[in-house]
Amino acid sequence: MKTFLALLFLIHTVKGEILYDTDFDSFPAGANNWSGNEGWISNDTTSGAQAIDENVLPSLLKTATLGFAQPTSNFTFIALDLEYDHIASEKPVVEIDTLIGIEDSTNGQRDDFYLSIYNADGNRLASIRFDNESPDSTSSQFGIWRVSGTNQFDTLFDFTLGELFNLVATVDLEENIWSASIDEIPIFENAQLSNTSAPVDFGFLAFEWELASPSPYNHGDNFLLVADISIQSVDTPSHSTGGMKKIEVTHQFDSLGGINLNWQTAVGWTDQVEYSNDLVTWFTDLPGSTFENLASPTAITFSQAKDPDVTHRFYRVKRTQTP
Repeated sequence: MKTFLALLFLIHTVKGEILYDTDFDSFPAGANNWSGNEGWISNDTTSGAQAIDENVLPSLLKTATLGFAQPTSNFTFIALDLEYDHIASEKPVVEIDTLIGIEDSTNGQRDDFYLSIYNADGNRLASIRFDNESPDSTSSQFGIWRVSGTNQFDTLFDFTLGELFNLVATVDLEENIWSASIDEIPIFENAQLSNTSAPVDFGFLAFEWELASPSPYNHGDNFLLVADISIQSVDTPSHSTGGMKKIEVTHQFDSLGGINLNWQTAVGWTDQVEYSNDLVTWFTDLPGSTFENLASPTAITFSQAKDPDVTHRFYRVKRTQTP
């Protein structure tokens, strides 16, 4: 049975033209149902290695999973046929914002998972690799790696198994560079996207499962969970706003389980702390949670005590331009 632990996380949002957005709630639940819906395709449509599950995290309704079941080969992909023309749109910057997590194996076999960008010809341009090798192994590569065409680089960041995290990747197709963050913490910035001669365009976004063993029989029952994903074209920040629409939020928990959210305001913008218990309905009624058009950039710490009657809660800070 698939299980997963949901913890509090922060959602990072940047407004732009939405190219694709889903929380998978409209997908039919069941094995092999991630592919065949909304432009998603896979090289494995029979084994159940890719699925839509409504029991892993009931509070999030349906989620997509890759892994767990024995696949038909040692490399399984599930890819979104995006075919984004950044030249015609004159918007070469694309942001991928997804809430994901990786559950560890219970059978002693541990594998790798990827988020990858392919061009329209099907050439892989770049990836973020989540290496699930045992941290106790000699020369373990456990952690997050950046793959640029034929080269890979250790970001020196790890991930926590069994917990969701917000991965945001910003891709500049014109400059052939990209940046990525985990829960608002940069893991690499302005790195080369592809070091190959393949055309740099955004044809497909893929999640991939690569077995450590050449035999599918020796697969790990680890799996990648994707709770939601949004892909947007992003306008280059103008000098008039100075890029102030983007918020970098950090958080800490106090000894009693309460949370502190920290960020800096921007002149001409209103910041609103919102919360939700199900990621569907968001509320704005926390006392002192609105910070409107302050005269100068101000460091904010918003504190919220733990509610003993609430098992989990999600927070975000939403920024809008003040009229």
